[in-house]
Amino acid sequence: MATMKQLWWTDWNQIELKDVEIPEVKSNEVKVKVAYAALCATDVHQVTMGVMNSRPPAPLGHEASGTIVEIGEQAAKAGYKVGDKVTLFPVSHCGECEWCKKGMEQYCINSRGTGAFAEYIVTDVKTVYKLPDDADLKEYAIVEPTNCCLRAMDLAPIRHGATVCVAGVGGIGSIMLNQILLSGAARITVIEPVKEKRKMALEMGAEYVIDPFHEDTKARAMDITDGVGFDFVFEMSGSPKAAETPLKILARCGTAVYFAVFPPAYEMPLNLHELYMKEGRIQTVFTNTAIMPRAIRMIRRMQTDKIIQKIMPLSQAVESFEVFHTSKYSKILLDCSRAE
Repeated sequence: MATMKQLWWTDWNQIELKDVEIPEVKSNEVKVKVAYAALCATDVHQVTMGVMNSRPPAPLGHEASGTIVEIGEQAAKAGYKVGDKVTLFPVSHCGECEWCKKGMEQYCINSRGTGAFAEYIVTDVKTVYKLPDDADLKEYAIVEPTNCCLRAMDLAPIRHGATVCVAGVGGIGSIMLNQILLSGAARITVIEPVKEKRKMALEMGAEYVIDPFHEDTKARAMDITDGVGFDFVFEMSGSPKAAETPLKILARCGTAVYFAVFPPAYEMPLNLHELYMKEGRIQTVFTNTAIMPRAIRMIRRMQTDKIIQKIMPLSQAVESFEVFHTSKYSKILLDCSRAE
């Protein structure tokens, strides 16, 4: 059989770019030639922490764009054709389990990941979403994380004029910031320790930035909000050191959105009396398949030139994880056409 390059999580804290067989296309499947795949903190934290209940060995990568190069007979009935530009939901769903029957396919108990850090993906047609014919596949590699951010906006709808803070503007945080900038929010503030990312946040349109390493975050937040705190605080860093901050700077009747995936063993201290006195709300975020078409339409309203800050060839996939740990860049893409 023909082979391809694909990045694998081989053991705890170990990854390897392997030569693997390209799966044959079944009747309900399509083969996608991957153009770009985006590196997510979840990919890294799978390898180091086993987030999302994952275990090695497993292929890595779940944010991607590409072109259909082969399509099964049943899949073709869905209206797709060879040459279509597409993006993908990270996992397939069976359509038969109780979660799928409830319309909550993102919780499918029979789901299977795509392994997008690869030259090709062979996947169920249900995971594929068509892109505009003139789509820049580099930009549309971030549809899936955009989908997750829109889910956050649905779960924590921002009223016009509401004050909003974003803690952490790495890859997903910068995408979240972009959505908030389009929402009608006011006094948009970013908490970020990396100087380059604070600069990027201001260039994107944030009104204030806070350096948590050199400023009193709570005091600065209260100064910005006239002493009342933020109506919405989005925790995007996933750092246990920053986990309690949203509740400390939250306004009465405010919502703290814990978006980031925290280490599985981490348990956050919580003073329920303080939360009660604020009538505060804690909201977590997962994802939803139904939002994907909306996420695709959002891409052209986003500042992808600022969010996507580095592109590396698939041949340097292992090195890209090391670059991620420098925290220098918001979003890193792998060019999967460059495997050698």
